[in-house]
Amino acid sequence: MLPKNFFPSAHFISAIIFLLSNHFPVSILCEAFQNVEYDFPALCDELSKIEYPFWVDGHQPAGYCGHPAFKLDCWGSKATIEIKNQTYAVISIDYKAQILTIAFLYHGFFWDIVCPERNATMNSSPFEYTSNTQNATLFYDCPPGFEHLATRDFLCFKYGAPVRDHAYVVVNTSLATELLSRCGGCTVVIPVLATAAQGLMNHSLDFHKVLDEGFEVKWTLEEGECRGCAESGGGCGYNWCLDQPSCYCPHKPYSTTCPPVKPLPRIAPTPTALYSPKSSK
Repeated sequence: MLPKNFFPSAHFISAIIFLLSNHFPVSILCEAFQNVEYDFPALCDELSKIEYPFWVDGHQPAGYCGHPAFKLDCWGSKATIEIKNQTYAVISIDYKAQILTIAFLYHGFFWDIVCPERNATMNSSPFEYTSNTQNATLFYDCPPGFEHLATRDFLCFKYGAPVRDHAYVVVNTSLATELLSRCGGCTVVIPVLATAAQGLMNHSLDFHKVLDEGFEVKWTLEEGECRGCAESGGGCGYNWCLDQPSCYCPHKPYSTTCPPVKPLPRIAPTPTALYSPKSSK
């Protein structure tokens, strides 16, 4: 039991607040940091700023409340994101168009290219390919004479050994289907930028540069909800406790938008006595 005249000290109150904030980290921290803007960490300074729905693991507090599927990690000066158990390097983020440009992590030791060996798929929420992304088909271990005017050979490393002369890339889908029976080896389908594919065909880009330019995906979260929240004076976030988007307003979070600010009541001016000079006697 506590003594009758017990009065909690400042240290005791701080300890209670600390325990509560660790017991309810998301709901408390989201509200506490709702109006704070975070610059991207220095280790990932190739991207100047991070905004909802993205968040940076280990560099931004849980109260930033980014979407769980949009977690970024920092590796050196690069940001990475994991989508469907595949890690990609983040090249750029266009928040207005909701377009993310990413690339496969193909670089091995001494910046040699590691051969892509698994198909890439992005046909599920919350990401989908943009119209500027197309498929490229890679052919490995094809027999001599497989070459075609529309194929491009490339050098990469597979299982630690260089693959040369029998590694090809085809960006024409119809031609790739036609060549499948002629190769007899391994084929892998990956996404590339359509503009980069054109550069590959006109010899202005090599295959390694095509990989470095990556490809585009569009995130499919409800754009209107976030715009409505921002226009009402709030900040877009995600309530991890309720597993749903939230709008963080100056006083407390709301589901979609902040309520309109009530105008302050008008105060009637205090009446003042009119000045009348005293008449001289």
